Amino acid sequence: MLDVDSLRDRKLTEVLALAGKKLLSCLKKRDLLNSDKADKSELIKLGEHFLDEDRLSDAIDFFEKAEHFEGLLQLKEQCAAKGDYFLCQRLAKILEESPPSEEWIQLGDNALHRGKLLFARSAYQQAENPEKVAQVEKLLQSPDQEQLLH
Repeated sequence: MLDVDSLRDRKLTEVLALAGKKLLSCLKKRDLLNSDKADKSELIKLGEHFLDEDRLSDAIDFFEKAEHFEGLLQLKEQCAAKGDYFLCQRLAKILEESPPSEEWIQLGDNALHRGKLLFARSAYQQAENPEKVAQVEKLLQSPDQEQLLH
């Protein structure tokens, strides 16, 4: 007869085996991230799998659970390059960092070049750069942008 812990361990092993073949469902992901039995090396593998699939938020979840700071730093660079303000802000909190204004401006520039105007504005606000905030505000108020927002 199986006890609860061995059943949970077996289920975790099955989930990890399935993850190599396809992405986890949200319920399996939740269970794994909330498991006290999760192996750090397996969590890192899953994080890398999500990273390969360009699912950066999921990769952050698994790297954070595994305390894989090297992976989190790598993700920080990728999120900044993509101009993703919210993921960069989340990573700064996890890594207990307070990025300098230059990093926020670079992130804002990346967001602006990718057409992510709200992310750019937030990054420039974080950098306390009113000139760049005003530049983005002007773009947000342009007639072309109004059509996109409606």
